[in-house]
Amino acid sequence: MDIKRNVAGLFFVAVGGLGLLAACGEIDNGEESCTFDDDCTGGQVCDLTICVDTCESTADCSTGEECVARPGGAEGMVCRAAEEPGDDCRDAGNECSDGLICDEFTGDCVEPGQETPEYYTVRINDVTDVEAPDRCEDSTFGYNTAGAKIMYVQLQDSTGAVIAYGTSVGADYAQGTDFINDFDVIDGAAPNLVDQCPVDEAFVRGDDGTEFDTNFTDQTVVALGCGGSLYVQFLDGNDDPILLDESHTITVGEFGPACNDTAQTAADYYDVYICTDAGSNVSTPDNCDEVPLNAEAMTGVLGTQVSLPEVAE
Repeated sequence: MDIKRNVAGLFFVAVGGLGLLAACGEIDNGEESCTFDDDCTGGQVCDLTICVDTCESTADCSTGEECVARPGGAEGMVCRAAEEPGDDCRDAGNECSDGLICDEFTGDCVEPGQETPEYYTVRINDVTDVEAPDRCEDSTFGYNTAGAKIMYVQLQDSTGAVIAYGTSVGADYAQGTDFINDFDVIDGAAPNLVDQCPVDEAFVRGDDGTEFDTNFTDQTVVALGCGGSLYVQFLDGNDDPILLDESHTITVGEFGPACNDTAQTAADYYDVYICTDAGSNVSTPDNCDEVPLNAEAMTGVLGTQVSLPEVAE
């Protein structure tokens, strides 16, 4: 029994050896097959069982190929078929070929200018002048407070957890508002709320000293005026703006009858846009998407999911 096993073992090794020798010969198209670099001659190296020339740049390769590092840290570079658009270029080893760039959102190799824009800013635009124009002469406690009245803006993840509260980076107020302290109200801090509305506090009119005890003040609400806009970013722990993606939901806290049906008896309306601005002083819609995230005009405290626009072909 032992002798038979040994003979069988010798036979297996012999066949394997013959197979190995066969792997180092010439194949049908004239290229030399190989297992190791030493199997190749003329300065060639073994790549994917074929002896090939090395390269220094993609210019040394044929059309449709690129010069890439050999796997496993082997010395030298070789020509390989270029990565086609659609492969995930964010993965190691899937770099885009010359002339293409990696879209960090989709992982596709795309032509320059076709990558998905990076959105950092939210624009809240009042549309009360469209939805309820009779509200554009609104006044509360003797102040002009027309337009959507923003208390806070928050960014949530896919589980609904709050990632950050918005920080104002500019506003484009329309006429008809005196509540314009956006940097004080929209300051990145969690709002002082009871349920969804600010807590009551003493509010003194500056012109006549009249005191009101209310949750509607120039330190808790920003009134945009009919057609006005507020621009908001969400900052991380390093005070850098957070890149918005489709896992995010933007919730706007807008003061309305649900917060104080005495101070405000009718609703105001707003739309939410995403913008590519990443600066710290943003007050223009030029870099904002042309279509709002919300399908219908919003009012009160509502959330809308981030949806990135498709890039034109």
